[in-house]
Amino acid sequence: MYYKRAFYEDITMLLNYIIGPAGSGKSTLVANIKEYVLNRDSEINVITINLDPGAINVEYNPEIDIRDYITLEEVMTKYKLGPNGAIILASDLMINFIEDIKYEIGQYQPDWVFIDTAGQLELFAFRDVGPIIASSLGFGDVQRSTTFLFDSHMARRPNGFISTSLLAASVQYRFINIPQINALSKSDLLEEEILDMIIEWSSDFQALSEATNEREKGLIRELSLLLSEVFSKMGSTSELIPITTMREDGLEYLFATLQRIFDSDKSEFY
Repeated sequence: MYYKRAFYEDITMLLNYIIGPAGSGKSTLVANIKEYVLNRDSEINVITINLDPGAINVEYNPEIDIRDYITLEEVMTKYKLGPNGAIILASDLMINFIEDIKYEIGQYQPDWVFIDTAGQLELFAFRDVGPIIASSLGFGDVQRSTTFLFDSHMARRPNGFISTSLLAASVQYRFINIPQINALSKSDLLEEEILDMIIEWSSDFQALSEATNEREKGLIRELSLLLSEVFSKMGSTSELIPITTMREDGLEYLFATLQRIFDSDKSEFY
């Protein structure tokens, strides 16, 4: 069903899509960033959306849940598919419910919307449905951004950091008209020395090249060096913000960065 948009044109809302590899902490971040914003100012209207039709347990109670419209189990039964094929089809079928979700968003009239995307990165980022949904949700004066999560476990070695950087760059390319923030999740699991090293890699690709040369071997070393040279020529796409559920300062920095993006001319981030 198509719902008229005019009624909501006076709404101003800020949407942030949380994207990252499976297990990188997307749901945890959605839960904690909402709590942080509400603790900061209880008058701010914040809602969360779950866009993962295959999620079994979600650690927060989303105000809007794609599973109210479509679930992995329903698709498996209806189309006689296994879990892998069904989750792909379920993700593609989400496009049929864009107007329903927009209507629900309009009912809340939120200031901030934090959106939890599919556990499998490629289902939202690399299929057509992701950019379509990302550019469609919201009403009135709406601004959008993405937060890409670097998993601290993957990023602690040069080749893992480079692989994740490639994913982050690919997501930024797919959502080309939406500014992107890169965040290092679970940073509390890293020794301070390693955390500082990863942050340095994100801003100084010469340091990344040197670490690659020292720590990697064989074909992995050669490929990593070539890729780090590409990043060096391109420059850093975004500073890497360390975040953790154990301390509030990371969420504070992330939220401040989101505010800075939304308050600035978007053209600076394209």
